[in-house]
Amino acid sequence: MFKVKYSKRMQNQLYTKYNLEFPEEDYYYFDGGAFCVADGVTRDLKGGKVVPYPKTKEEAQFIANNYPNPSGAFESSKICADNFVKYIKQANHIDENAVLEAITKANKDIWSINKDRNIDYVEEDLYCSEAVGGIIADEYLYCFGIGDCYIKVFDEKFEEIFSTENDHLWMEKFENQYLKSGEYNWFDARYRILIRAALRNNYIITHNGKKVGYGALTGEDRAIDFVKTYKVKLENAKYICAYSDGCMEYFETKEEAQKTCTDPERINESGSERTLIIYEKEG
Repeated sequence: MFKVKYSKRMQNQLYTKYNLEFPEEDYYYFDGGAFCVADGVTRDLKGGKVVPYPKTKEEAQFIANNYPNPSGAFESSKICADNFVKYIKQANHIDENAVLEAITKANKDIWSINKDRNIDYVEEDLYCSEAVGGIIADEYLYCFGIGDCYIKVFDEKFEEIFSTENDHLWMEKFENQYLKSGEYNWFDARYRILIRAALRNNYIITHNGKKVGYGALTGEDRAIDFVKTYKVKLENAKYICAYSDGCMEYFETKEEAQKTCTDPERINESGSERTLIIYEKEG
């Protein structure tokens, strides 16, 4: 039997360091063996302004003062996690199709906070989240992933048995091509519109022989095209870890994963906003 060993959400270390208030955008929920971690997608500042990542207290304070608060991205994360767990717990039969149906319903629920908004993809972008979630049933993990959150499964020797895919990696390669050529500038609103309106939840470009796009749960039906579902045998599993991208550094290597599984409080040390759930097999 697997039980939750650890669950926590941490704010971006820069804001906690300077004791600055910043809206939460990660959210997680679990009920028994059903769980979900959702990471709200960062928005532009009020007025559609974008500034570099802060390095000082003054720069961080400026962002905190000008970031939309409360953030609709958090609301999308809460709807996603709460409702996915609710729907998968209501399923009559647990399999990959049930997982897909549950996240499809949760995604539709997110549309309720977007449908009446005037979206320009800059000052007013769709509220949305990346997410992973699943349910442990009959010695299997049935789960989904979209975007750059992760589920990883390790054995008792901390060898990785399974990992969800991160579809942002291909997007990053595509973006880097334009960065190198000098044709891509995130601070130019036109490029943010390209990424959010054209490439989010849409495969329209091929880069190095692979379709490029990225998924986020916006409430749009086409978001589900980017959801991947999995069935993972847990016979040799010891730890199931679900986390937002802010925890990636804590699982980059076998050694890092071992440290994190045995001492999860280490995620307090550093990082952007980060959320972690760890299930551990008893006995």
